[in-house]
Amino acid sequence: MTKIESTKFKEIKLAMKAGHYSSLTKKEKLIYKNAFKNGYRLAKFHISKTKQEFKPRKIIAHSYSVPKDKVYLIIDKVCQRYQVSKKDLFSKIRTQDVVRVRNIIHNLLSEKYNMNLSNIGRFFGQDHTTVLHSLRMKHNKQRFWDGEQTIWQEFQELKEIL
Repeated sequence: MTKIESTKFKEIKLAMKAGHYSSLTKKEKLIYKNAFKNGYRLAKFHISKTKQEFKPRKIIAHSYSVPKDKVYLIIDKVCQRYQVSKKDLFSKIRTQDVVRVRNIIHNLLSEKYNMNLSNIGRFFGQDHTTVLHSLRMKHNKQRFWDGEQTIWQEFQELKEIL
């Protein structure tokens, strides 16, 4: 057995140790084994095609829980600055001034405090995809965040103050 075959065999054996593998029927095990081999072969083909050495990346995601009182303090300061009532902010109102303030708060909580999308959305009674859209607007420089707007300087000032 060559070194490559030995490595492949070890990886297949490791895959067969998966917790759910032992509960499979003989036919399901055969399908699982063949799918793993084909996936391995396909991945190897794509790596050789791009001629890049595969370097696994570490996925690091930190989500810190920020105390509620701190979040409400941030919301209060931003509402005062833009003269928007908290009642309007937490309601379903979608006027431009309210949406802009929500957008700023979403970005502040995400960038400064690394809060995840679901936790940010919970404060406003919104889905995580709404918060994601808000963050993407800033990233793609759309609507409130285009280059001609003053929101960039305002955002940096708020980020430093808070």
